[in-house]
Amino acid sequence: MFSKESLYINAIKFSNQLKVNYKKLNNDEIIETNSSTFIATDDILGRDIATKLNNHASEINNTYISTLLIADDTILLRKKEVKLRDYVVTSLNNDYNIAVSKNTLFETRNYFEKCGIDYIFSAYHILNLHIEQNPCNNNLVVLLFNNQAFCIVVNDSGQIIYNKRFTLTAFEDIKQSKFYENEVLGQKLYDEVYALELEELVKNIIEEFYKQGKNIFIEKVSLLYNIRYLTEAQISQMSSDLMIDLTYHPISVDEELYELSKSTHSNKSFIRPRPKPTNTFRNMLITLVIFLFLFTVSLFILPYNKWLGIEKKIEKVEEKKVEKIKEIILPNHIKSNSIIEFKALEALETIPYDVVLREFILDRNNIILDVDMLKKDTFIKVIKPELKKSYENVDIKFKEENIILKALIKANKYHKEMKGNTFKNYKDVYISNEFMPIIAVTEQLKILFPTNTIINFKSSSKDKFNTFNYLINLVVKSPLEFFKLIDTLNNELYSINITYPVNFIKTEAGIEIEFTLQFNQPI
Repeated sequence: MFSKESLYINAIKFSNQLKVNYKKLNNDEIIETNSSTFIATDDILGRDIATKLNNHASEINNTYISTLLIADDTILLRKKEVKLRDYVVTSLNNDYNIAVSKNTLFETRNYFEKCGIDYIFSAYHILNLHIEQNPCNNNLVVLLFNNQAFCIVVNDSGQIIYNKRFTLTAFEDIKQSKFYENEVLGQKLYDEVYALELEELVKNIIEEFYKQGKNIFIEKVSLLYNIRYLTEAQISQMSSDLMIDLTYHPISVDEELYELSKSTHSNKSFIRPRPKPTNTFRNMLITLVIFLFLFTVSLFILPYNKWLGIEKKIEKVEEKKVEKIKEIILPNHIKSNSIIEFKALEALETIPYDVVLREFILDRNNIILDVDMLKKDTFIKVIKPELKKSYENVDIKFKEENIILKALIKANKYHKEMKGNTFKNYKDVYISNEFMPIIAVTEQLKILFPTNTIINFKSSSKDKFNTFNYLINLVVKSPLEFFKLIDTLNNELYSINITYPVNFIKTEAGIEIEFTLQFNQPI
C-alpha cells in the first residue's frame, strides 16, 4: 500500500516580516514540523523567499500554502442577507457568511504571486474556530492580531450576536511620533499606549452593545493574543477598572490556520486551492508505451530477421581512450555558508520585540549577544529557553541596571544536531581555469559585494588547495541583506566561503558586519 504524503505551509504576513510554518504529513499523521521567519517589507513576496517555498512545494505534490488576509476589511453577514457587490463571500459558520472586498483579496493573492497560494482566510475564521473548539456563553471575545482587534459577543447558546473590528496603534506609528526617543523607551511607550487603548476599546464595545438594547449581560471578557504585550498586573488593573472578569490567553494562529486548511474546513477559504500535479496518468501512459513497443518488437522485427535470413552485423567498436579528468576537491562553500546563515538566523530569532540587539558575535560553537532590555525576566522566560535548544550553556551578565538594562548574553557548546540533508550539497563542477592571482580574485569579489564594502587581503595558505583570506567589512540596513549576500556567494562556481567569527554591530549608519572570507582554488 502506498503512503500519501502532504505538506501544509502557513505563510503569515506581518508589518515587516513573514512567518512561515511547515507541517509534513504521512497518511494524515504529522511527521515533521518546522518554522522560519523572514524580513519582508516589500509589497510583493521577495524572489528568494518565494524560491524557498517553491522548492518545498516541488518535493511533495500535495502541498498547500495558506495565509490570512494582509489587510483584513471583512464584514460578517447573516446567511439570509443579500450578498454585497464587488465582494467575495464565503462561509464563516452555520449562521454567518463572511465577505471581503475584491481589491483586498487581490492584494493578498498578488503578494504571493511568485509562489502561488491555495487558501486565504480571515482572522475572523481563526476567532470562530477557537470559539467552536472552546465554547463560551455571554462572553465578549477579542482576538488581537496584526494591529487589529476582532471582537464578537456570544449569547448563552454560544451564537454570535455582535461583531466589530478595530484598528490599533502600531509600533511604527509610535516610532514616527515626537515622543519617540529610542527603541527601548519607544517600546515602553508603545506598551503603555497599547494597554490604555485596549482598555478604552473594551469599555466602548460594552457600552455600545448595551445601547443596542440586547437582552444579554456580558459576564466575561476574553482577550486572545498572538504576541504578548500586557503584564498580569495590567490585566488585573484593567479587570478592576472595568469591573468585569477579564482573561488574557495566548492563541496559536499557526495551529488554527493549519486546522482551517485541512479538508474539513477548507471550503471556508476565499479562494479554491490550485490543482495538484499527479504522476498516475503519466506512469500508466509510459508503461503502456513500453509494453506496446516491446510487443511490436517481439512480434514483428525478430521473426522477420529469421524469415529473411538477415544476420545481425556486429561492428567492433574501437574503444576510445577517454582522458581521465582530474577531480578537483575544494571546500563545499554552500554547506559552510548555509551553516553560518542557519546559526545566525537561529540566534536572531531568539530576540523578542522588546529587546534591542546592540552587538552579535557568531563563532563556531558559541555566540555573544550585547543587548538592551526592559525586564530581567525576558531573559529567563524567552531568550534562555530558546538558546538552550541549541547551546549547552547560556548565561547573562548585567552591565548597567537603570531604566534600560544593559546586558551581555553568552551561549556556548553548540549541540544541535544538523542532519546531512538540512543543507544543499554542491553538485556543480568548480571552475578550474588558470590560477587566479590576488588582483584578479580581489576584482572578482568587488563584483559580488556592494559598492560600500571594504575588502582587504590578509594572507594566503597552501595545503591541498590554495586559499586567499580576505577581511570583509560592510554596512547593511537589515540582516536580510547579509542573507541575500550568502545566496549570491552560494550561486558562484568558485569555492568562496565565510569563516568564523562573524561580527554584527548596530551603528547609526546601519548594521556593520565584519568577517573573514576565503577564496579557494586548485594549486
